[in-house]
Amino acid sequence: MPGTYLEPGFFFKTLVVLCFLCGLLLWQQNRDKGSISTSPEFKRFQAVYLLVYGCAVMGDWLQGPYVYALYSSYNFTKQDIGVLFIAGFGSSLVFGIGLGSITDRYGRKLSCLAYCGIYALSCMTKHSANYFLLLLGRVLGGIAYSILFTSFDSWLISEHNRKGYPADWLNQTFQYATIWNGVVAIMAGGGGGLGGGGFAS
Repeated sequence: MPGTYLEPGFFFKTLVVLCFLCGLLLWQQNRDKGSISTSPEFKRFQAVYLLVYGCAVMGDWLQGPYVYALYSSYNFTKQDIGVLFIAGFGSSLVFGIGLGSITDRYGRKLSCLAYCGIYALSCMTKHSANYFLLLLGRVLGGIAYSILFTSFDSWLISEHNRKGYPADWLNQTFQYATIWNGVVAIMAGGGGGLGGGGFAS
């Protein structure tokens, strides 16, 4: 029966099993490689990066699942909504091509700060039912998305090398960032669902 796969608690139980398996694989990987001994200064550097990176991806994960429902509430057709999504993905493709050179020219830190401003503007446009304003917001969102998954990593590598930390410490940070991104996605999905349900009621 198809309904048995959608019973209450099924997704939560699946999530718990998958988290356990991921934790097991991570433990096995670290055991084979051996524990990496880092300095207190590096741990502070790593914690600051992960905190800022977590806030950045949280903004993306929070609004992502509810965009289609929002556009539907404005009574747009599926074709109109499709154009909005294509505009977002298209702008990410187009602007992502030259983003690396722009980041190198104006600085990675400034690029990361620009992500916050551009993404905030993109989210602000969603409060309007004006189609062309929403289209502009999708274009801005696509640009911000490209920055999120290029400039933050680029800044981390640059600062890590500038401070003279060993290369294997950088691998550890990327490993933690990947795990942290998944945790933040789960938190954002749960929090967004609760918040959306509260507003709906």
